[in-house]
Amino acid sequence: MRMLTVAAAQMGPIQKADSREAVIARMVALLDEAREKGADLVVYPELALTTFFPRWYHEDRAEADIWFEDAMPGPATQALFDRAREHGIAISFGYAEKTPDGHHFNTSILTDKSGAIVGKYRKIHLPGHAEYDPERTHQHLEKRYFEPGDLGFPVWRTLGGVLGMAICNDRRWPETYRVMGLQGVEMVLIGYNT
Repeated sequence: MRMLTVAAAQMGPIQKADSREAVIARMVALLDEAREKGADLVVYPELALTTFFPRWYHEDRAEADIWFEDAMPGPATQALFDRAREHGIAISFGYAEKTPDGHHFNTSILTDKSGAIVGKYRKIHLPGHAEYDPERTHQHLEKRYFEPGDLGFPVWRTLGGVLGMAICNDRRWPETYRVMGLQGVEMVLIGYNT
């Protein structure tokens, strides 16, 4: 029998004014708590490092780049990776990724227990709209700030099994599970921010 203890890290709301360092401190505290409870893997939500910024409209799309990470791990996130390695706990979390060639994705990563990134997934099924809608009381501008993922639905052989990832709206589409299922997936990690 194989056992994998997974912790779902419920972070609560992240405000626009919260710094990356403050958010990372919350994530580290949840990681410490998960260690006390014997977790092997901690799964954080979609866009775990920032507020859910697609609810705000930036006329100049580049103004939203403050929410994106250019590197992973980066200066603000290194402390989370270090703590995960110290505890020997794998982690998965979502973030806004800006690639070196300027592409923007809603991304999740998976590490092994040494803190090394073993998997990356980019959200394919982007909900919402691309332009400001004056008829809406709340905006949902994922299509403005992100491109559809370009990595498909891969799986990774890690932590003694076969794991896959999806993000939020991806969970509503059968191909998400079918493609991973055909690859022998045993567990799908799905972070969402709704």
